[in-house]
Amino acid sequence: MDVLLVDDHPIVHETLRAIVRFVRPDAEFHSQFDLAAGLSQAARLNALELVLLDPGLPGCSGIDALLRFRMELPNARVAMISADDDEDRIRAALESGAVGFLPKRLRPKVMAEGIRAILDGGTYRPPVDSDLA
Repeated sequence: MDVLLVDDHPIVHETLRAIVRFVRPDAEFHSQFDLAAGLSQAARLNALELVLLDPGLPGCSGIDALLRFRMELPNARVAMISADDDEDRIRAALESGAVGFLPKRLRPKVMAEGIRAILDGGTYRPPVDSDLA
């Protein structure tokens, strides 16, 4: 099973690598820092289970990155991971085909639960009006 993170912050790569390995020790974790490299690597992975995608990547805006993944890799399951987690952004991501929305301010335990739910074939939506930090 392959999990691909596409995010432009190195600290996020290290943190999510640890969380994914905690949730699924057998997972192969891959990471890229920009959309083009992420799309290219995703197309080469035979057992791609999940893409964790930051909608704030340089050179693209919000849902555009998700739509590119959906267009170029229609069978890829993509969850958004973002520091900007207002309700409109969450709704737009889910309505555009994301299988989940994971705010970067989630506690690691809650982030792990969200990733586990998605890897188990479900979806994840953060609770409304709760303190997740």
